[in-house]
Amino acid sequence: MRKPFVVLAITLLTLVLVGGAALAQTGSLAIWSAASEEEAQALVAEFKKLYPGIAVDLIRAGSGELLTRMQAEAPRPGGDIILGIAKESLDAVYDLLEPYKAANHDEIPENLRDSADVPRYYGYSMPLQAFMVNTDLLAPEDYPKTWKDLADPKYKGEIILANPALSGSAYAQLFMMYELYGFDFCVEVGKNAIFTASSTMVPEAVARGEYAIGVTGEGNIALAINDGAPVIAIYPEDGTGARFDGSGILKGGPNPENAKLFMDFLTSLDAYRIIVETRQRRVVHPDAPGPGPLPPLSEVVLIDYDDAKAAEIREDLTMRFSDAVF
Repeated sequence: MRKPFVVLAITLLTLVLVGGAALAQTGSLAIWSAASEEEAQALVAEFKKLYPGIAVDLIRAGSGELLTRMQAEAPRPGGDIILGIAKESLDAVYDLLEPYKAANHDEIPENLRDSADVPRYYGYSMPLQAFMVNTDLLAPEDYPKTWKDLADPKYKGEIILANPALSGSAYAQLFMMYELYGFDFCVEVGKNAIFTASSTMVPEAVARGEYAIGVTGEGNIALAINDGAPVIAIYPEDGTGARFDGSGILKGGPNPENAKLFMDFLTSLDAYRIIVETRQRRVVHPDAPGPGPLPPLSEVVLIDYDDAKAAEIREDLTMRFSDAVF
């Protein structure tokens, strides 16, 4: 008489376990996204293939609006995930993010996620800076290989840069050089270069052959290559700053278990490939392909980029640089 009881008990336990697993894959998920609509929708569509029982509400807004909403709605925000926000912005609302060690934690390099043992955010995409070289104007043996090379007198008048007082990406370039080699070196490079007020003019001028070398976001170089311009991307051997935006779980959100499922998915190679393919953006997974014709992250030398310090000294550094160079 014990056997039917045992069978019944096992059956009931199985139903409970299966039901619990199903419950973890149903319900809702609210994503607050600063990423492009196309990109976020592609990620949600793939997530829904994995978890069709979860209803996803995607809210797209600017990062400033989303950060304000996070602060206004704490400690019980209406969202579960914050997607594609600059690292320095995530650091500013660090206490409003839930610590969670994603399933793919070990696949994301340490300098491309929150440094805590249990991170509050993981890297999403990266605005890497690189050298853009016109191959009609320079022979391979004359290509600059390091930041230090930019101060070589042979390049005087051949380099175009954006004004770091007017461009965020140009300031990032200045800060990297400052951190690597100091202020006097930055001035040497500045006196070697021609400056433009618009950062978009840098890749355009190099692509047209007006200057041999420009420093710009790698995405601009990829676009120029795809358009047939005689240019290549060179990543400095002494490193380019590991600047990134990231994503995390909102502390106190309504669907914490589904938020964890999404972070597990978002840190997977499959998710990063979607980001690359949708918008040709550089992502933080070293095994993901580079955007368009550019190399994978595993072939790029990265250096730490101290966002807090960069922001703290920005006004002083740009003013000193302007006084010394212009």
